[in-house]
Amino acid sequence: MSRKPIFVLIALLACSLSFAQQQAVRGRSTVPAVSAAENAAAAVAQKNMFASISPAATSNCTWTFTSPQTAANKFLEFCVTVNGNITEFQSPSGVEHIRVGGFGEGYGFCDGTAAGAVPYYDYADAGDSGNWQAPVTLAVTATSVKIARTTSDGIWTLTQTIAINKPAASANVTMALKNNTAVTRLATIIRYADVDAGGVFGNNLDGTLDSAWGYDPIGSSAPYTGLLLQVNGPNTFSHQGWAINVPVGPNPCTPNANFVGTLTNTDGAIISWNFFPSVAKNATKTIKLKYTEF
Repeated sequence: MSRKPIFVLIALLACSLSFAQQQAVRGRSTVPAVSAAENAAAAVAQKNMFASISPAATSNCTWTFTSPQTAANKFLEFCVTVNGNITEFQSPSGVEHIRVGGFGEGYGFCDGTAAGAVPYYDYADAGDSGNWQAPVTLAVTATSVKIARTTSDGIWTLTQTIAINKPAASANVTMALKNNTAVTRLATIIRYADVDAGGVFGNNLDGTLDSAWGYDPIGSSAPYTGLLLQVNGPNTFSHQGWAINVPVGPNPCTPNANFVGTLTNTDGAIISWNFFPSVAKNATKTIKLKYTEF
């Protein structure tokens, strides 16, 4: 199993974001099983951490999408909030990867056009930047929902389409960010998830250029399951996945603040990071991602 260092250095005007990440083939290391008492204590700690953030967001499910177990397909159920967060992800049946402890999942981006970069984010229970207008539901079908949110300053509109892919047992997330102004702007977009794979808070977490994941390794109480966040289709822009060592989502303008490399038996989270150095006036940049059980 080889590991190759990846170095990324990005200038956001006056401040620079830099981090080192390792590209790795997923491994299955052995760790001691987590006791019920340890997991319960981790649940309390996570709830207290999320409660201290006092988010303006919501974790309440508005739409639930389900694909039943068949001979060809795995069971999948996930739900979406009115703001466009996925606050439950269950696959296979009865095994939750999001919706344990605090419900932390969502989106954020950073406007680095001028000195003093501006963050916008909504992570459900894990916090909200508070600079959004109300969401607008554009379309709902049996398999998808489309939601638009404009920032309170009117500069950006984020349109999300979240759909179930039943044959692949995946939640597909399309995020389209539009620059509403007459000047070219710089933006970075992230997707974040607090992974508690199989209901266990201490997971192994890591990432590559195209993906990030958290799983329960051999020797844990649920050693067969994990959650993968992955690029879904060709993307020509700079992008990378990594893990952070806290369950709370990052400031999108400093998304690598809690990056320390490969994590073992940690209550952490996963990030998909995407960089657009030039978003022209009235232009839209789109990323496509997916969540799957693995």
